[in-house]
Amino acid sequence: MSLLEIENLSLAIGDTPILKGVELAVAPGEVMGLVGESGSGKSMTALTVMRLLPFAARAGGRVAFDGLDILAASEDQMCALRGDDIGMVFQEPMTALNPVKT
Repeated sequence: MSLLEIENLSLAIGDTPILKGVELAVAPGEVMGLVGESGSGKSMTALTVMRLLPFAARAGGRVAFDGLDILAASEDQMCALRGDDIGMVFQEPMTALNPVKT
């Protein structure tokens, strides 16, 4: 059983496709790093998991964390997950300390 499962993830912002066919699974206790070239979609994949996407973004496929469908979860459910169960290290130092929830 995977703690995090991403299946056939796609993402578009407006008419621009950003991600297509992303697949990964992370088991409980497993450590995983996302690596790739600049512009390959690492940050957008992580932002999709965190549901911190720009307003015009449309995600498809399946993203599940501990059985919860992230793409269909309410904002209250996401707020309960962020920080306690799911976290993200932002790559931009000027926004890294900007709280998602105060």
